[in-house]
Amino acid sequence: MLAVKCRDGSEMHYYSLHEAARMVRENKWGLKVNGIHSESLRRQWRDTGGRWGKRIGRDIFFSEHDMTALGYEIEEDADRFI
Repeated sequence: MLAVKCRDGSEMHYYSLHEAARMVRENKWGLKVNGIHSESLRRQWRDTGGRWGKRIGRDIFFSEHDMTALGYEIEEDADRFI
């Protein structure tokens, strides 16, 4: 996870492709899941023309807003991340 401090003092969290894929709790069709395959998320990103998410170097990072805009419901599990 990348934590970015904005000029207005707020903080944005960006999750790598693999972290974001693990955080998905409900897919686009409303079915409860325990994560999705990271390549499915990459394909979705490609299909939208890179509109949602940020490409930094070779990896893609997603914010919570990006994931909900793509149609996924996410949940950050405190036990998974240090």
